[in-house]
Amino acid sequence: MKRLSVVLLVTLAVLVAAPSAQAAPPTIERFPVDDTFVNEESCDFPVEGHVTGFIVHIEWVDQDGDVRFIEASPQLKLTLTNMDTGETITVNVSGPLQVTQNADGGFTAVETGLWGRLENPKTGEPGLFQSAGRRVISVDAEGNVSDRFVGRVIDLCAELAA
Repeated sequence: MKRLSVVLLVTLAVLVAAPSAQAAPPTIERFPVDDTFVNEESCDFPVEGHVTGFIVHIEWVDQDGDVRFIEASPQLKLTLTNMDTGETITVNVSGPLQVTQNADGGFTAVETGLWGRLENPKTGEPGLFQSAGRRVISVDAEGNVSDRFVGRVIDLCAELAA
């Protein structure tokens, strides 16, 4: 009986001392996406873009007090049309993205999977690209930026020009 009492007291002490265990649950929001736009700068021809799907945003505060969130875009599709030739392609741009906003003002963003981009994440050249891989962008409290990308990149302007 004495042993059971000690176990119960230790368990109670751990539960009382664990602040994150008592934190509010994460918020979960779902946003539909259905947007059409025209881009005249990224390729040598005007491109109409149409993005459809939805974004799921999950946000919480971790045990250190840092705000964290994940955005996933299951089935998010981007359809691009060369407005001069009518050539059309559809690509998956489902992400996801995980962000930690540090209490000191810095943040880290981790992108994985498939993304649509206005610049090549390897070279920085402008255009329309789809990347597949992992990109980590960190900004510290002083504003110093670190940007690392590992993966493959597809030039969508070249695909639309074909």
